[in-house]
Amino acid sequence: MAETTSYGTVAISVDDKSAPQSGTCARVFKSTLVVVVLGVLLAFLVLQFGLATVAIAVGILLAFAFALTFLAFCFAARALVRSFFMIPIAAIRLQLNIFSTVVAYAFRGFKPLYPQWTLTFEITCKMMRFMFEEYGEIIAFENAALLREPFAMHGKMILKSNCLEHNTRPEKIHVNGMDHMWLRDPEKKQHRLVVIHYHGGGFAMSDPLQDVELANQTHSMLQQILQRKYQLDVSVDVLLSNYRKSPENPYPTPDNDCFDMYQYVLQHEEVSPDHVIFSGDSAGAKMSLANCMRMRDSTPELLPLGCLLYSPSVDFDETGGDEQTPHCIMPAAFVDAVHTTYLAKVTDPTERLKVSPINGDLRGLPPMFVQYGTLERFYSQGMRIVAKAKEQGVTNWEVDLLENMPHDVVMLPTDVSPSAKEGIRHGCEFAAKLAAKVFHAQV
Repeated sequence: MAETTSYGTVAISVDDKSAPQSGTCARVFKSTLVVVVLGVLLAFLVLQFGLATVAIAVGILLAFAFALTFLAFCFAARALVRSFFMIPIAAIRLQLNIFSTVVAYAFRGFKPLYPQWTLTFEITCKMMRFMFEEYGEIIAFENAALLREPFAMHGKMILKSNCLEHNTRPEKIHVNGMDHMWLRDPEKKQHRLVVIHYHGGGFAMSDPLQDVELANQTHSMLQQILQRKYQLDVSVDVLLSNYRKSPENPYPTPDNDCFDMYQYVLQHEEVSPDHVIFSGDSAGAKMSLANCMRMRDSTPELLPLGCLLYSPSVDFDETGGDEQTPHCIMPAAFVDAVHTTYLAKVTDPTERLKVSPINGDLRGLPPMFVQYGTLERFYSQGMRIVAKAKEQGVTNWEVDLLENMPHDVVMLPTDVSPSAKEGIRHGCEFAAKLAAKVFHAQV
């Protein structure tokens, strides 16, 4: 269970789990079963066709599998290099990084780097860190667009099955020159709640479809919590909103695109602001917070019911710090690079200060759920903005800390990220509490 402490007047929930995540036994059983089945099959083939024939066939299959794997790594490596001839080298380096991670895991006695981690999660984190550390500037300044399509492809691959699992209906819409995706509740219930999610990616990469699983988990968990805890029958629709990205479209274009989609939802979905929750991870979380600050100052009647901010970047003047966060997926140089492209048109130092939410007034905003991993790049600035909220007398923020987790774990598949479901659930509990007050008041 998470332990709740306090940070002045701002609640902080600390996830201090050190035990392995649930489902470990099931995964071990499945792995063992696969090994046994393959062993029996191999023995049968040897008896039928002889050892030499089977050995040759297995060798051919392994060679074919290796070739396909290498091609997949080459496809991923396109965004990491400037020259076509450097792609195979980058692909080999990625594979060597995975190999070294597995070797390090074995030398630790087959134990993960942290109790909350798994080998799969460690490989994922190490590979992302390696990519951004070695090739971050090339990605940020030249090849960001090449890292958008793989995220979209992943989302397209799982969209149908994931929506079937969570009983949602995908609906693509084209607004403001971009594709966006609704994950709609097929049933019309007594109440309706809309969640608008803005994806992360350093303001430059990724795609709304990357967060299909996050969105569907949000849909299911919110419905379940509202039903079981508050006895409310609620339709939850989640919009995966798109926005134009840097370096082609630097600030303020991405922020404005996010705001425009919110206005679109209010106008075309016949939903009031107090029935809308903003959700965002990393860059998307920053823009959710920034747009709330913008509305508070200009059109407070449009403020949403609340915000779920997963690993928001809030201070663009913070640089360096790799020695404090060696296991985060984002090295300092890469963060500095994507922030440089995002702020390319901001030349006035005073204006640059205003872009960072930490430099603004935090009073008068909707309730905020702010989540960070304790190993992540933005943890320090996150604690500073929490401290500032406390100093300004803010009482409607809840801060959730995921112990020994790096940046933005909720955007990874739940099969990869051990704390993804828990992190999403914490956010949904916060959102459900806000929604229940509104819906009960209407009964």
